[in-house]
Amino acid sequence: MRNTLLATTCLAALLSTTAQAETTITTEITAPVRTSTVKSGAPDDIKITSTGSVKPTNGAAVTIDSNHKVINEGTIEIGNVNGARGIVANAGTVGSITNAATGKIIINEPYAPTDIDNDGDIDGVFALSSNRVGIATLDAFTGNIVNSGAIAIEGNDSAGIRLGGPLTGNFTNDGTVTVLGDRALGVGLQDVTGNVRLAGTITATGLDATAARLAGNITGALVVQGSLTATGFRFTTPPADPSKLDADDLLIGGPALSVEGNVTGGIILAVPPKDSSATDNDEDKDGIADDKESSAAVRSFGSAAAVRIGSATQSVTIGPVAGTGTGLGLIIDGGVIGNGLYAGKDGNGMQIGGLGGAVTIAGGIGIGATGSVSALSKDVAATAIRIGSGATTPELRNAGKIEATTAGNVAGSVATAILVEAGGNVALIRNSGLIAAKTGGDNGTAQAIVDLSGTVATIENSGTISATGALATSDRNVAIDLSANAAGATVKQTAVAPGVTAPSIVGDIRFGGGNDVFDIADGSVKGNSFFGGGNNRLALSGDATYAGNARFGAGTDSMTLAGTSKFTGAADFGGGTDTLSIGGTAIFSGSLANAQGLAVSAVGGTFDVTGAARIASLAVTDKATLGVLLDAGSTGTALQVTGNASFGAESKLALRLSSIEQAEGRHIVLTAGTLTGASNLTASQTLLPFLYKGTLTSNATQLIVDVSRKSTSDLGLNRSEAGAFDAVFDAVVADQKIEDVFLGITDGGQFRSQLGQMLPEHEGGVFETVTSGSRALSRHLQDPNAPFQDEGKWGYWVNQAVWGTSKSVGDTASYDVSGWGIGLGAEIKSDVGNFGGSIAFLSGKDGNGSNANEVSTSQFEGALHWRLRSKGFMANARVSGAPIKMKGTRIFSAEAGADDIEKTMKGKWDGTLWSASGSLAYDAHAGGITIRPMVAVDYFKLTEKGYQETGGGNALDLNVLGRDSDELAVSGTAALGMDFGGLDQYDGWTRFEIEGGRRQIVGGTLGSTTASFKDGTPFTLIPDDRTSGWVGRLRGIAGNSAFQVAGEMSAEEQQNHIGWAFRASLRVGL
Repeated sequence: MRNTLLATTCLAALLSTTAQAETTITTEITAPVRTSTVKSGAPDDIKITSTGSVKPTNGAAVTIDSNHKVINEGTIEIGNVNGARGIVANAGTVGSITNAATGKIIINEPYAPTDIDNDGDIDGVFALSSNRVGIATLDAFTGNIVNSGAIAIEGNDSAGIRLGGPLTGNFTNDGTVTVLGDRALGVGLQDVTGNVRLAGTITATGLDATAARLAGNITGALVVQGSLTATGFRFTTPPADPSKLDADDLLIGGPALSVEGNVTGGIILAVPPKDSSATDNDEDKDGIADDKESSAAVRSFGSAAAVRIGSATQSVTIGPVAGTGTGLGLIIDGGVIGNGLYAGKDGNGMQIGGLGGAVTIAGGIGIGATGSVSALSKDVAATAIRIGSGATTPELRNAGKIEATTAGNVAGSVATAILVEAGGNVALIRNSGLIAAKTGGDNGTAQAIVDLSGTVATIENSGTISATGALATSDRNVAIDLSANAAGATVKQTAVAPGVTAPSIVGDIRFGGGNDVFDIADGSVKGNSFFGGGNNRLALSGDATYAGNARFGAGTDSMTLAGTSKFTGAADFGGGTDTLSIGGTAIFSGSLANAQGLAVSAVGGTFDVTGAARIASLAVTDKATLGVLLDAGSTGTALQVTGNASFGAESKLALRLSSIEQAEGRHIVLTAGTLTGASNLTASQTLLPFLYKGTLTSNATQLIVDVSRKSTSDLGLNRSEAGAFDAVFDAVVADQKIEDVFLGITDGGQFRSQLGQMLPEHEGGVFETVTSGSRALSRHLQDPNAPFQDEGKWGYWVNQAVWGTSKSVGDTASYDVSGWGIGLGAEIKSDVGNFGGSIAFLSGKDGNGSNANEVSTSQFEGALHWRLRSKGFMANARVSGAPIKMKGTRIFSAEAGADDIEKTMKGKWDGTLWSASGSLAYDAHAGGITIRPMVAVDYFKLTEKGYQETGGGNALDLNVLGRDSDELAVSGTAALGMDFGGLDQYDGWTRFEIEGGRRQIVGGTLGSTTASFKDGTPFTLIPDDRTSGWVGRLRGIAGNSAFQVAGEMSAEEQQNHIGWAFRASLRVGL
């Protein structure tokens, strides 16, 4: 008795009653409280303030057993005991329950799993306790229930919030609910007469764990605008070595959101509204500040669906979402993702129906522009949206993303974006966003849309539908599968506005046995279409393109091409009585099969058919074009028309080739029962490779084209191009892509440019590169005033040079030469002149002026010289030798159809440059003016070894033989100079000098270049002769005894261009 009285007295001392008839708890108490007795034995509302707490040892911390409300701003906590409740409302009570933003409800336990077997992985169950609930009702409750705070529960068969009966009022969660344990439940509701809002964060972890389960009917709307996560996995981020995980780490949870009853006001997975007003803080008028709203993110880690709608025991009806103007019952503006995460685990995004009870979603399902439904699996099945048996909705509308991805490369790796199972019912699928399925390797399967119910009658696409990842030549990349539909289905790819990304379908399209329509008004289709036995229609219009095969059944089928559309592929018409109509500037480009009943009508446009085919009739009118492929093999056009083939005025025959080897000869491209209007045809060689010319003839029943290769003069080739021509075209057949490049060239300039890329360096650029630098540095000996550091009996100098020149194509090829070099020389004095030597390093580049081919050179030169100056007479002689390293790069760059080709061929070879030169001059002075006539001779000989290219393959790599080149030249020049600042060059002296004359080549030749492709006949390219020309030089020197700098700018007429060089010398007095 005393103990009881003391406890009551102490509790009363901790409770206070406000003027609003509310009893507040402001400090910690350890006894449970009830609304019926909290006010000194009388009923009252309860408010636990932020400083207050209720922490009993068991049972329920707070009980609503009278018609009153409870607000928790503080802490409710119960420790290690089964059956604990934070707040519980008895059956039939009226009031409200609020766990405020600062409120906490904690029911935990001291248990924590450990690494029992020392394998680095935690072992054991998630929890030991059971039957623990943060907020609970025992039966019917009237009033709003709000959680804005934090609820954390540990225990099996436990829940954060679990209502045991119907709720008359609104339910709102915008706080945090975390439940850990097998069969954990974040939020569990029964019937709700009102609205349900699931925001904040709700997480349930454990076997069969569910974040939110709505088991009853909701008369209002269900709004999800927070994070809901369910998983049985211990880790939702895989460890570095998942193989160490045990079975207790890989349990399968339940759905993150399970809707098992009617929702009269529809379901929306919402996001904050767009911020279109700086002054309106609640633009969607939902009573919640926009900056307090988050985005829906519903996630399941494991094989359970992230969102599941349906029940095994009752029918479920979802009404339209109010205020959207769409009439849709389910709107997803946020994200839904089902992630299998680990090996062997399926991924499922959203499942509707398939549980036993019927599911009806009024108006349809809509994924908004910001919405997404995704499924991921490591190596097995991933299904983003599953419409199961018993589920009915009139439309699935996607403006966002529906994606399924499996990373596996095995037969069981099946990615399906949308699956309508047998017994499901969806009449219309409309896509303006992305529907994509991707599997992880050749052996997998990708399916974007699969209808097994036979109810999908129409698919409209203005976005992207894609199925990729499986072996390209297999039938396991399926964009759309409507093969279960026997009543007839329509797939429309609709035109979009200018500036909007064009729609596309990637993957195969399968139809059933009815009268099906595939209407492509815009964008692209890349895949194969399979029609059934009905009367089917494939129509392209606008600028639509189709790349793939089309296979029709035995019905009366039609293919129509209008606008600028293009069909590329094989068309199998199934042997029925069919039509192919081409209009505008549309193009049919491909082959025909089982087309014996096909009537072809080209009213404008192009009918470009390859291979052998038999058709019923052909009518080419309104300036249309018949395209033919000239090939003696199986791909060559051999069109047989059993009836009449007619050609209207100004019809054209477009000629194409696919093989160099099979090109030449007589080609019978069309044979008809009767042939009319053949004289109206003109052979358009626009598509014929520039390499060939064709001639059209006809007789009573045949069209015949004779093809021959053009001569080198017809092709406009120069000497080098003509010399290599036969060898090049014997070689290119070794690489189909290279061959296709030349077969695709219809322009002469492009043809000659491409041919030039096939040739080795032969035009003399290497010889020019290595000799220009040597000549520039050697001119130091011819300049009596060049800086020279005189050390008494000997002296030295430093010399630098840069140079460049070019040559036009002419009869060979063009080049652009450039280089730089540095030299150091020294000499000793004697009575008969100065004797010395020099060393130099020179680096050059010989680039082809028409393409990216080039040769780089590096040479180390050693030279010996003698020079004499006696009164006004001057003489010098010089010999040199230089080993040279050469690196050649050829680049073959082109387009072959849709492919860009770039191959690089490289070769390395050595060479040696020898030279001998000398000059005689007389330097006459008259005051500060000098005149110096000079005669000079120079001889160069370059020996190059052969080399083998690598990197281009048999069609491109060249084997080039060695070659020798030499040149002997005589120069006659006169120099006029003027001194400024006196005659003493060591006393503030400046001098300018101009020189002019001519360099005449009197002997020597450039070596011819002999090369061959693999196993090919060698060809020889003869360079253009080098030319003599006028020379001019401008020199300047300035300095004094301490410092002197000099420069020479030289210009020389070469190959009808101006070659230039700049030489600089420096002396610093010591």
